[in-house]
Amino acid sequence: MDVHLILFILSLAGFAEAIYLNYECRRHRTPVCLIGNQCDIVWNSPYSKTFGVSNEVLGLIYYSTLAVVEWMIFSGDTSSLMAIGEYMILIGGAIMSVYFFYVQLRIIKAWCFWCTLSAVIVWVMVAVRFLM
Repeated sequence: MDVHLILFILSLAGFAEAIYLNYECRRHRTPVCLIGNQCDIVWNSPYSKTFGVSNEVLGLIYYSTLAVVEWMIFSGDTSSLMAIGEYMILIGGAIMSVYFFYVQLRIIKAWCFWCTLSAVIVWVMVAVRFLM
């Protein structure tokens, strides 16, 4: 299977997660925590926003942008600008997910299933892109 198709599919999975989280946020509800019960702590912390923007909205932007880029590359766009954009998006997402992971571990000291799942999706995408 083509690396870019795999990344496109993973981007869609991340986008679906961000859609769910945005849906819950708009209804002023904490998302269902599938593992553990600390999503509420993370969700209501001051770290649930970055530069005043809800993290799930940033996830929507991140995953949708990456999905478009990966689809374009999979469809045959081999421009160097597209490749550079792909690397920048992936590396930026990896840096942000490490930051959010650190915030959960050291600052909030609580774990959100959805935040951790998003980080795993990002790390898997980086591994797929740079190791395959």
